Amino acid sequence: MSSFPAGRGREERSGSGSADSGEFESGLDYGAFAEDEPQTDRTQALPRTGADGGDQHTTALDPDELARLRGADAPSGAAGSSAAAPAEDIVASRPVASTTPLHVEEPARRTAPMEAVAPAAAAPAWPGAAGAPAAGGRPAAGGRPAGAVAEGPSPEERARLPKGGPRVAQTLLAILAPLWLLLTAVKLVASPAFLWLEYHRPGFPADRFGFTMDDRMHYGSAGLDYLGNLAGTRYLSSLTHEGAPLFTEPEIAHMADVKTVMLWATVALVVLTVLCILLIVHLLRNSPGGVRRALFAAAAWFLVALIVLAVLAVIGWSSFFAGFHSLFFADGTWTFSVQDALIRLYPSQFWIDAAVAVGLLSLLTALLTLVFTWPTRRRRERTADQRSAFESTRLRWAREEDAQLR
Repeated sequence: MSSFPAGRGREERSGSGSADSGEFESGLDYGAFAEDEPQTDRTQALPRTGADGGDQHTTALDPDELARLRGADAPSGAAGSSAAAPAEDIVASRPVASTTPLHVEEPARRTAPMEAVAPAAAAPAWPGAAGAPAAGGRPAAGGRPAGAVAEGPSPEERARLPKGGPRVAQTLLAILAPLWLLLTAVKLVASPAFLWLEYHRPGFPADRFGFTMDDRMHYGSAGLDYLGNLAGTRYLSSLTHEGAPLFTEPEIAHMADVKTVMLWATVALVVLTVLCILLIVHLLRNSPGGVRRALFAAAAWFLVALIVLAVLAVIGWSSFFAGFHSLFFADGTWTFSVQDALIRLYPSQFWIDAAVAVGLLSLLTALLTLVFTWPTRRRRERTADQRSAFESTRLRWAREEDAQLR
């Protein structure tokens, strides 16, 4: 194996340089022939002898210091002399003092207990709160800083119309309004005016057992009066026809049950009237267009219910009539003979006509409600304009309230 002096391998191998050219080749040319002949590791690691025992750092030395470390007395400064070049390219290392520690332990973060900052964070700033600072850093009598607006929702947030309350009000109105309409129709039918129309309409069946038109009007009106007044059963037991009591005891007992039902229906009608008025007022104040939407929904579902009930009544009137009475009266208390006064005054045709009248009144009202509350484009735009104007007014009110608090 041949060897070459350090710094001259490139010229001698390539034949492009002369031996006596006198030019100095640096040790960087070592890589030119390092691939041809493998060399041993020429880097000498000098251990760090510091007392701190820290990490070791290395640096490259210049030729003069390298010669001193090898024990040679080589002259310095002859950069162009090939004799000054070392026989072998060696890179030594020496310990270098570290200027910054490699591993710095971060001091423990000092935190204050939550109790120390809780009072400051929870300091009240609303009007009337105790401890709120006033002008000059002293708490005011009311607890609110002078010239400051109480914390809370902004005027824009307060100007927004509520959503949860109006939706509940719309739902309740949509449910209660049809019930109010049904009870109102029943009260209109259970009146002397409807009784007169029934007795005088063409085709109404005459009494087969001797009641004249005057007898029917007299006794029939008395029965309706009993349902609406506060008199007891003596009011009916005192009625006579041809010297005999008009009504039997079972008939009087049934009329008393009917009166109880009618009184409860009247109370329910009054309560529904009050509730519907309150719901309408609430929607008018908080939800423009809410009344229209609620009534439209009410008319829609009530119309469907009327159609279903009408189909059931047409299919089987006897079953429908019996089912209706079984909801309010006990079995056996509302069936009578055709010779009894109740059947002669209020025959089956009377109840059929009464059911038709209630259904027609309810149907007509529901259809009119649908017509006047149908969500057309113009009505929706009008509702949107009303809502925008209403929110603008509420925003102005909220800003005026804030201005008064400043």
